[in-house]
Amino acid sequence: MKQLIITKYGVSVKTRKATIIIESKKEGKILETPVSNIEQLIIASSGVSITSKTIRNLIDHGVDIVFLDNRGNPTGRIYPVYINKTVETRRKQYEASHNAKGLEAAAEIIKAKILNQAGLIKRYYYYTGNTALKQAYTEIAQIAGKIILNTPSQHEAKQKLITLEAEAARAYWPAYASLIPSELGFNSRDQDGEDPVNKSLNYLYGILYSECWRAVVLAGLDPYLGFLHTDRSGNPTLVFDFIEQWRFTADMTLLAMLRHGWKPTQINGLLDYETRSKLVENLSKTLDETRANTPGETPTTLRQALKKTAFKLAAYLRGEEPFKPYIHSW
Repeated sequence: MKQLIITKYGVSVKTRKATIIIESKKEGKILETPVSNIEQLIIASSGVSITSKTIRNLIDHGVDIVFLDNRGNPTGRIYPVYINKTVETRRKQYEASHNAKGLEAAAEIIKAKILNQAGLIKRYYYYTGNTALKQAYTEIAQIAGKIILNTPSQHEAKQKLITLEAEAARAYWPAYASLIPSELGFNSRDQDGEDPVNKSLNYLYGILYSECWRAVVLAGLDPYLGFLHTDRSGNPTLVFDFIEQWRFTADMTLLAMLRHGWKPTQINGLLDYETRSKLVENLSKTLDETRANTPGETPTTLRQALKKTAFKLAAYLRGEEPFKPYIHSW
């Protein structure tokens, strides 16, 4: 258990020496485990009690604490001060934001995102034999092949990336939607959509944001200085960049759940507790149990690969190695 997520109301979080304890008045003790088993505590409920003493104890043990709203969006976090190559890494990161190096990393990430989208649709073509899916994944993969930075203007190059990303999305989401039961009302991706599928994707992406944020901070990177999403002042734009190559983990998690008959439910326009808990459980299983594609390296999980990719990005910015984003082996 590297990630502990609390979605229940009326729960208190305590620590005794090197042990973390989750309990409630209604259920009594819910969980007791060594703090060493936890890397990240995600509080996804407004009904959780935690003291400053407990927070300090968790930080002393290197635990990252994240707070989510009821839609799964990170609203704040508390993390330890890490000693690594932070100063050198961030200096190089700032330099890269003003030259082609940062944009080259962003281009590789967007290419990986699009190839992972193509891979997921290709997987379901093999499952179903639906020729429309073959046409879709072929088109998406071809779009990835168009990502070449051959313009002298960084602004033009950035706009080209954004345009190709949107072009791939127009092919990907209808194909994705065709694999989902029609009664769920999902036609395409809409961040503000009221249907339970779009809201489930939002929630899963929120959990994934927390994972990516932690990874870039551990790698010594500044989460607020991105290379593609640079126009969102005050937001963790590097996290917005970095997550793109990993969105497929949320997409494939939800798709598998829906195709196995599971249905998300809402109360007053929000995902209910059972739905949120099931989404968290299944995304964690995907990250912890799916073998990552890391040729030439020790076999690892997707969660471990995510962290390694952040360190590879930092090493690339320092000029130590080429940057290879994560492309899944389907």
